[in-house]
Amino acid sequence: MRPAALALALAAAVACAAPPPSVATPSPSPEEGVLAVTVLLDLSGPRAALGTEQRSAMELWRDQRQQTGARSEARLTFIDLAGSEARLLVELRRAAVESRADAVVIGAPVTYTDLLGRAIDLAAMPVLFTLPLDVADPVTRPGGRWAFALAPPLERVAAAAINDATDREALSPALVLARAARPGDRDAAAIADEMGRRGRDPFTEVVLEGATVPPVVRSALSVLRSVHCTATAVACAAVASEARSLGAPTFFYLPYLTTPTEVDDRPDLASRSVWPASRAIIAAEPATAARRRFLADHAQRHGPASSHAAAAFDALALLALAAASGGADDPARSRAAMEGITMPLIATTYSFSSQDHSGSDPEDLAFVQWTAGAVTYALPAIYGTGIPTPTPSPSPSPSPSPSP
Repeated sequence: MRPAALALALAAAVACAAPPPSVATPSPSPEEGVLAVTVLLDLSGPRAALGTEQRSAMELWRDQRQQTGARSEARLTFIDLAGSEARLLVELRRAAVESRADAVVIGAPVTYTDLLGRAIDLAAMPVLFTLPLDVADPVTRPGGRWAFALAPPLERVAAAAINDATDREALSPALVLARAARPGDRDAAAIADEMGRRGRDPFTEVVLEGATVPPVVRSALSVLRSVHCTATAVACAAVASEARSLGAPTFFYLPYLTTPTEVDDRPDLASRSVWPASRAIIAAEPATAARRRFLADHAQRHGPASSHAAAAFDALALLALAAASGGADDPARSRAAMEGITMPLIATTYSFSSQDHSGSDPEDLAFVQWTAGAVTYALPAIYGTGIPTPTPSPSPSPSPSPSP
């Protein structure tokens, strides 16, 4: 059991944001040599697909271990955050104090605030993030000595999108179609920040809700070369359908959080959109035996894998590797062992050190699209967007004046 002081400190850190208390469940008895991993996901609400894919990938990791006859290395406890960052802080406290967790995996979009960093520092165990963070490297922030980022940071993702749009000659005119007003939409904020770093004016942002296309967006589609649509897949698909019906040239950049299931049954969106992802999820990419097995098993059970599923799978593999070197029951030694890992896994080649907790390889970030029921490489930028630009109708010649 962790010291009472830790419980009080964490409780104080999150009291202002805590939801109504829930009925406590008995703490599981620790198993010697077995990692107790608490996994915080959005399993309900608008991001449910994102959380469900990650949970399925983690269960696949566990099942693959069992199929080889290997001893179970992790006991997984899945918690639904339902999109609440306030609940994230509460569940982090519970993992540290009540559940006796050895590590936490956070697979929900979060803002890395100082409050979150202090809560991680007090929890004093490895915390792995499978989705892009809004900080370049958590090691530079409060709690960063315990926090490890498995996905590329948002600023790297935003820079890649601006570079790609520039190469396709689709950078301007453009809009950001956001999920919420900034700073609530981290992806939209990252795009605005990247434009600022380049000395460019930010794109106009329009918040999209539901499947209704605002008139200001509809009237602009005929000239828009691209949109960065960070809103829901339903909202982005509605705009894409409107663009198709108008014969507009608009190209869509979707966020890193996009999952294949979100574009699978939305052909108008799939035909004119790309999103940044790990190139390792593309079946045609040369792969290790472990990666081939993951992609095949995931496809058989759940369909094509996303970058997030691959990162969630890797989170358990990394924790198991660190525990094997540092000891499953010693969080400090596991953290130190994590800082010595440099190796390829499923989503990327990870490289951590005591000075670098952002582990993904920048070379593994690529733009992908959904074609014929599979994730494939996006059309090379040299070919532009692949969407025809409407040819303006010729102005009619003036009628000759009648002779007097």
